[in-house]
Amino acid sequence: MTDKVHRLIELWQNCPLDNAPFILPEDKTEIQKRTVLYRSFEDYATSSTFGHKDDTSLHVGLLPVPYVGNLQKAAVFILMLNPALSHGDYLECEDETLKKEHIRNLRQDDANVEFPFWFLDPRFAWHPGFGYWEKKLGELAHALEKKQKITYQKALQCLSQCLACLELMPYHSEKFGAGPFLKRLISTQVMLEYVQEVLIPKAKNDQAIIVVTRGTRIWNLPRHENIIVYDPKREAQAASLSLKSRGGKAIANQLGL
Repeated sequence: MTDKVHRLIELWQNCPLDNAPFILPEDKTEIQKRTVLYRSFEDYATSSTFGHKDDTSLHVGLLPVPYVGNLQKAAVFILMLNPALSHGDYLECEDETLKKEHIRNLRQDDANVEFPFWFLDPRFAWHPGFGYWEKKLGELAHALEKKQKITYQKALQCLSQCLACLELMPYHSEKFGAGPFLKRLISTQVMLEYVQEVLIPKAKNDQAIIVVTRGTRIWNLPRHENIIVYDPKREAQAASLSLKSRGGKAIANQLGL
């Protein structure tokens, strides 16, 4: 089974993304009573949920993030829980360029894109997703910059072309609260199938490495030298990818650093 025809990608290629709410149709029955819908930054900033750090509502006015990066070409796969929520996420509602890039990635139309992992694209340095991933991957980018004697922007581009991130649940939330219904989501079920059917064989054949930073028990991956599973108590909370972390070291090795 290949990446191109896997059901995971087919689902998101067929998901309606013209207007909010942005929900995979197969997930709608399960999550529709757990969602909030804001169509602009102003709607969100004046809402009753703004600033409530314990709110577990799923923000379906934002495009889902089941994955980031080119799934066919990536050699490093970082497995996480779900996209969190930052105030700046809602600025994407006002930026058509970013929305087009996000949708392009959901459709996996990544053939000739410089930054398939678009969270590392300097054009979107204002976005909280860029801030989050640059903080995690900055040491690796600087190491790549130094070794290859390239610009920092070029180093980010190199990382963008070899990295992908997968989320157990694709919907943004201030606090993760999907435990009771997570495995009933079709998007989650198909994501788990994708990892079992596509990624694990790649890892076992030395074609990729997998770094599981969060949701380790649910991902439930086997032991293998190319599969790094963070300890839930000692490593998962910070989910560090610095050069001192096990995941960062594995990525550095994969990049030849």
